[in-house]
Amino acid sequence: MARGTLALFGVATTLLGGCSEPAGAARTCSGVSLDGATLVLATNLQASGLGRIDESGCLTEIPDISLGADPLLASGVGGPFVCVRDQGLVRGVDPASLALTRTWVAFGASEPTFDLATGGKAGGPHNPHDADLDEAGRLWVARYEQPGVAVIEPDGSFGGVVDLSAFADVDGLPEAEALRVIRDRVFVAVQRLDRRTWKPAENGAVVAIDVASRSVVGSVDLGGKNPFGRMRPVPWDPSGRTVVIAMPGDFFAIDAGHAAAIVDLDALVVTGLAEESSFDGSIAEIELAAPDEAYAIVAGTGLENATRLVRFDPSGKTEPRVLVDTREGGEGGNYDYWGLAVVGRHVLLGDRAYGAPAIHIFERATGREVGVLQPERLPPMSLLPVP
Repeated sequence: MARGTLALFGVATTLLGGCSEPAGAARTCSGVSLDGATLVLATNLQASGLGRIDESGCLTEIPDISLGADPLLASGVGGPFVCVRDQGLVRGVDPASLALTRTWVAFGASEPTFDLATGGKAGGPHNPHDADLDEAGRLWVARYEQPGVAVIEPDGSFGGVVDLSAFADVDGLPEAEALRVIRDRVFVAVQRLDRRTWKPAENGAVVAIDVASRSVVGSVDLGGKNPFGRMRPVPWDPSGRTVVIAMPGDFFAIDAGHAAAIVDLDALVVTGLAEESSFDGSIAEIELAAPDEAYAIVAGTGLENATRLVRFDPSGKTEPRVLVDTREGGEGGNYDYWGLAVVGRHVLLGDRAYGAPAIHIFERATGREVGVLQPERLPPMSLLPVP
């Protein structure tokens, strides 16, 4: 992940809730009826698994070591997928049954991996961060440790690379983070982090690739630094061509520029959302419920990057409102909140608190917490509403 691989709290999270070995399915209920189902990716950075929250407000968990130790959930139109980062694989998921439907290898057999520590190259998994299928059934994969996006043919064979090195920062890698396929275009968000410091070297960007020619046909500066996590479709554009992305920049500083951005992928037009100074922290995840209603996991700039769930109006007409904060009484706190989803009348928030992982359910109309799910196996990492 972008936050210097989030190394400062990675060791601690390996000890969070659940077992380090796969176990049988578990089911727990919140008592709150929901307007749709939500896919849950869970991990303690030793073992990983999938879960599904159904409309009755119950969570079914199925841990599965085949998802690796440090996976990411991808939400493309052809998905959902799990990027098994430490193995260089992308796995398709049936969101109804939680079955793994297909596996793609996201790198060529002879393709090298950047090794900035040694100055040379060595074989490796290339760290896939996002993936999506085009209309012909080709899988496009954003790989964090490569300057190019991989193309996997419908038969699973490695189809080559679209070079994005022109968008790299000073370390030679663009840090491809998020990817979406929209008709005949592939859109890739690049972070441009200087890996000597893990701080942004320059603003992030979205790069457009033509599917047929496999060539770069456009790009747009995001007006902020370190695009982080998925490009999430906004609810008022059912085509999926308008997305929002968080831009936390340097997690330990208040950065200038946009804290998040709405991107019209058709026109490659960026609308900036808020500034970090208005939150006193970095937006790590963001979901838009309506043009005047947004929810964000905000990380503070202290050593542990204590997290808060904030509701705010992107137009700036009202002050941001903190719904819940890991800093009890305004002190301490950790980077515990991972996973955010708007599901109809509710907002769901993943919580990886040591010894007490949870998924909190908030009512949008009032901002009150109205229910909670307590996973029995593994702490949540990512939430994705099921279409």
